[in-house]
Amino acid sequence: MKRKRRTLWLTVSLIVVLGLMILSFHQYFYEEEEPPARNLQVGDMKEDTFRAMDFGENGLREVLAWAVEQNEEPGEALAVWMTALGYDLGGVARQGLSRQRYEEWKQLLSEEADEEVRSWYELQKEIYTSLLLDLQVFPVPRNTDPACAFPSFQDDWGNLRTFGGDRHHEGCDIMGDLYPDGTYPIVSMTGGVVEKLGWLKLGGWRIGIRSDSGIYYYYAHLASYAAGLAEGDRVQPGQVIGRMGSTGYSTVEGTSGKFAVHLHVGIYIPVDGGEDISVNPYYLMRYLEKEAVRTAFYPWPSSQNESGGD
Repeated sequence: MKRKRRTLWLTVSLIVVLGLMILSFHQYFYEEEEPPARNLQVGDMKEDTFRAMDFGENGLREVLAWAVEQNEEPGEALAVWMTALGYDLGGVARQGLSRQRYEEWKQLLSEEADEEVRSWYELQKEIYTSLLLDLQVFPVPRNTDPACAFPSFQDDWGNLRTFGGDRHHEGCDIMGDLYPDGTYPIVSMTGGVVEKLGWLKLGGWRIGIRSDSGIYYYYAHLASYAAGLAEGDRVQPGQVIGRMGSTGYSTVEGTSGKFAVHLHVGIYIPVDGGEDISVNPYYLMRYLEKEAVRTAFYPWPSSQNESGGD
């Protein structure tokens, strides 16, 4: 009898241990990038949602300029043109930004469109208004010394990533690989509260800032944090929050150098009961780069004074 009990106890213990090992294995290889977010290319969000967030650079700037000229709210103007043109801002330039056409589409969307289209229009209006109010400063200052290279970036959102399992890139990488870790300061693009600060296997030293609008702004692969910065702190647009680095891709805190120095910028919109959905930051970064880059001096190591370029 005692032998049977001991055998049963050993069997149960073995099952528990194996279960914990499997769970740990899954978490290690399939940890999601912060914050947990649905990929817009899958799940229950329609394909139009994915396209709607993919701002066209020329269309975005043209609509915003037109809105100012016409005394329209920029967020509402974006929502009208995006919805009416099938979520393709590139169509705005081709079809023209006439006041009459805008008013026709605006009336259609507010009164005659079916419930699904009208709901999507209202959601877009809220999102675009919040983004344009939030985003004030490009995340990397431009040095007053013209010999210091300004970071480069391209539209790499959605590209395949394989570390930790196949996944899609949910951000925009701003490259600072001409200089070592810790050279470029990183500033907050928005006002808000530091919601997350610490180490992630994928993101390395990262900071997550939640704006008052509820949008989550994610900065990853930092070399260091600004002195004294802590979760719960309120930050202002343009406030230094850390330095650009190459940390991440490891469970060992402080690991760096597994990829080029860069800043991963992620933007996550809360929808559907508070879940955060990633959107493409690229065109918004282009908008900030040209319109709202903070020109600021910051010290460079003497060994780098002769390096760089425009």
